[in-house]
Amino acid sequence: MTRFFYDGQNCESLNGESVLDTLIREGHQVNYSCKKGACKTCLVKHVEGELSTGSQRGLTLSLKRNHYVCACQCEPTPGLKLKSVLVQDLFIPAQIHSKEYLSDSVVKLLITSSEKLNHCAGQYINLRRFDGLTRSYAIANDPCSNEIELHVRRKYNGQFSDWLFNHASVGESLLLQGPWGHCCYSSAYVDDDLTLIASGTGLGPIYGIAKDAIKSGHRGEINLYHGAKNSNELYQHANLLQLMLENRNFTYHACIPPSQKEGALKLSRVHIGDPFDIATAHKPIKEELNSKSRHRVYLCGEPDFVTRGQASAFLNGVPLKRMHVLSFEYKDLRTVPR
Repeated sequence: MTRFFYDGQNCESLNGESVLDTLIREGHQVNYSCKKGACKTCLVKHVEGELSTGSQRGLTLSLKRNHYVCACQCEPTPGLKLKSVLVQDLFIPAQIHSKEYLSDSVVKLLITSSEKLNHCAGQYINLRRFDGLTRSYAIANDPCSNEIELHVRRKYNGQFSDWLFNHASVGESLLLQGPWGHCCYSSAYVDDDLTLIASGTGLGPIYGIAKDAIKSGHRGEINLYHGAKNSNELYQHANLLQLMLENRNFTYHACIPPSQKEGALKLSRVHIGDPFDIATAHKPIKEELNSKSRHRVYLCGEPDFVTRGQASAFLNGVPLKRMHVLSFEYKDLRTVPR
């Protein structure tokens, strides 16, 4: 056991526990989501004592200088002293500006904040509601907009997503933190061929990245692949087909599994199969020597999907420095642990 202190209270950690694990086990009211250091919802402040390696991994220089640490990445050390974070130190006021249902399970929200935020499609923010519950959501629109666009899927047992989908109303007050992340388009990529692959509502940021590239005058090819469980989950199908008609260098590929083949018959331009296999068959992700156009791969969606996409792209010759990923690290929603 290791003793540390949180808000002046004595805490005893078990072997292998992080600070966050200990606080949860001992009944402290702490926010957390992914438990992997990605979402930044479990930040606490370092007061005194030795910090374990990796406690501040992934934090901005400003957060590090102000002594913030991720509780989920911090290993307790003897005599370590931490304190909870004041909401006003990390969050700013925001509200729901508009709400639009894109499908039976996906809602589009536009969020306005009290301060002008420099955001881009492919980053993410943390939203905090009235009771302190906090979750991370990916940004789906470009830096020129005054609002932040989110595509939220209602998840089974998802407290926050169900509230946003069914109960939250236009004008609802929230708190906002961020933006975070670097899975964005840059004008430096203007001649690269872009392969954009998304699963589920990973399409939100991927669609935003595609529109950002087009608006920036992208000269290379842009191929967008959306993997969905069935045809009903292709929630931006018509808009993406229209975008393809309007831009010669943009091609959209809807992808659904073979088990849903019958449902694909009612839609045009739907591929049957795995989006990675379809992407490789349509435009092999290969690096060619002396080519001005280089491949750049964007991946957004569930963790397993993103990991599989990274492996596929790497095996096809795309270096890690030209892969941009946004993995949706969710809080475990199972009522019974595995």
